Amino acid sequence: MNQNQLRNIPPAKLRIILDLMEAGRGKGIDAIMPLFLQANQTMQKQGLRFTPQESQLIIDVLKENLSPAEAQRIEMMQSILSNWQH
Repeated sequence: MNQNQLRNIPPAKLRIILDLMEAGRGKGIDAIMPLFLQANQTMQKQGLRFTPQESQLIIDVLKENLSPAEAQRIEMMQSILSNWQH
């Protein structure tokens, strides 16, 4: 992840994204799913939605330490993230 990817993300969304990525780093898919659900609840309470670019950034970072099978499963979770996008 580079600074250019983070530059235009509003601070409230950036905090949620960074927290989600930190909490999920190095964890398997079964541990990541509850993190997504928790982030979704936080986003809804704040009236926020992820853009497609933000969603992809989260997925890319979380997939870094997953096995190929788990990486494929996390890609399937993109359908969940698509519900968060505007």
